[in-house]
Amino acid sequence: MSHEHRADGRLRLAAALLVSIVAALSQSLDTLSIMLGFALLAALLLAATRAGVGKSLIRRMLTVNVIVIAIWLTVPIDWPTLAWHDEGIVLATQMSLRINVITLAVSMLLMQMSGIDLARAAIALGLPQSLGTLLALAVRQIAVLAETRNRLEQAMRARAYRARVGWRTLRVSAQLVAWLIVHAIVRAERFELGLKARGLTATRWPTRRSSPWRSLPGSEWALLCGLALALTMAVWLPRIWS
Repeated sequence: MSHEHRADGRLRLAAALLVSIVAALSQSLDTLSIMLGFALLAALLLAATRAGVGKSLIRRMLTVNVIVIAIWLTVPIDWPTLAWHDEGIVLATQMSLRINVITLAVSMLLMQMSGIDLARAAIALGLPQSLGTLLALAVRQIAVLAETRNRLEQAMRARAYRARVGWRTLRVSAQLVAWLIVHAIVRAERFELGLKARGLTATRWPTRRSSPWRSLPGSEWALLCGLALALTMAVWLPRIWS
């Protein structure tokens, strides 16, 4: 489907920003726990209705929680004395919950949105067009890096390379990083030449005119309102219980 005919994703982007802001500003562990519970429930429902979504979410959450492990190894521990601090434990718990809530929300709400779709949604929400163009190009370059890495790893596996603990693995990994940078630069130059051949620059990018707010799909308005209601419940329920 052409980018010009894809649905306007500004309401989904607004919903992702709303979740991220509430999670970042909330200090209550109860509120963050309720938000994570809602996010996990939504992930289970989405995985049950769409094939392949569950594996993608699990893989992304496992990757993100590597950072969470690093947080728990640094924030709550006083390494000179090897003692745990209560304040550090609370802070690490808050950071862990925030990371998981934001990752789940962004992964589900912005699913199947390309860099151009994301930039158009951001521009429709008020982001300047030049910054939206930079956002689209940045997302595109990240995708190029990921694709180049997969191709290089497949070539290494085809040559029966297996990573082990040793100097050879370290040397091959360094070569992989070097080749990744070289290939990414070459592909980025080709991408730039393709843009110039089409008369495009960093400040001149094809953007469709934003649709009126009232013409946006009712399902996405319902999603945004339901999300706002869930966030309100997550904020107020701990206060009612206490």
